[in-house]
Amino acid sequence: MSKICPNCKSENEDSAEFCQECGTKLPQYSYSVPPAGEEKTEPKKGNWWSKQTNTVKVLTIVGGCCIGLIVIIGLLAVLFPDATTFNYYVGDTTALTKTFSQNGLTFNYPDDWQTATSQGDIVSSGSSVQYLTSLYGSDGLTLHVSMGDLAAVGATMAQAKEATKTNIQGGSSAKLLSDTQTTVNGLTMYKMIFTLTDPTSNQENKVLTAITGREGQKVYYLQFIAETSVFDNNQKLMDNILNSVKVS
Repeated sequence: MSKICPNCKSENEDSAEFCQECGTKLPQYSYSVPPAGEEKTEPKKGNWWSKQTNTVKVLTIVGGCCIGLIVIIGLLAVLFPDATTFNYYVGDTTALTKTFSQNGLTFNYPDDWQTATSQGDIVSSGSSVQYLTSLYGSDGLTLHVSMGDLAAVGATMAQAKEATKTNIQGGSSAKLLSDTQTTVNGLTMYKMIFTLTDPTSNQENKVLTAITGREGQKVYYLQFIAETSVFDNNQKLMDNILNSVKVS
């Protein structure tokens, strides 16, 4: 410990009564001199950001970016709720690059699908239904497409759906698995899935019948059929095809 002269700031022995440099009487208390090399730490001045460490700054910036990304994704989900209808890809490889367009109905399907040369066996709402086409993939999944005229028979789409259900269930082996309603590109679409057992081979098939169109106008039937395991493996593909359906 030592005494600091209040006049000339010289350092004096702790026991000194007068400054050895200027002779000024020294106070009876002592001043602490900081150890050599030690500086008094002053509090940081400035705004909140300037007071933060680099680690805090980096974490703040990363957190802000993550929050911004979440907000953008949320806005896209609100503004484009049917964005999946623009995705014509299944998994990583199958692209719906071909387009069917006939009698006011348009949809996309895989490039490797072929068009059948003969009319397929369609289970629909009645004899007034007009066959349009049949498409099939290499794994055995087949799509039959047909149409009807609601105005001509004075029926609604819901009635056409119920008539189709009745006709399919008319087969002794038919079993209804699901019956749902959704909206695709502004159109009401009914979807029904059945199991059907081939009486000759005893093989179990599944059928997905989708019915859509515009009330008082045309109604369209898209019917997928395949052996059960093939059908189950193509659920995403069938959904993507149906999500691309448009009616003009």
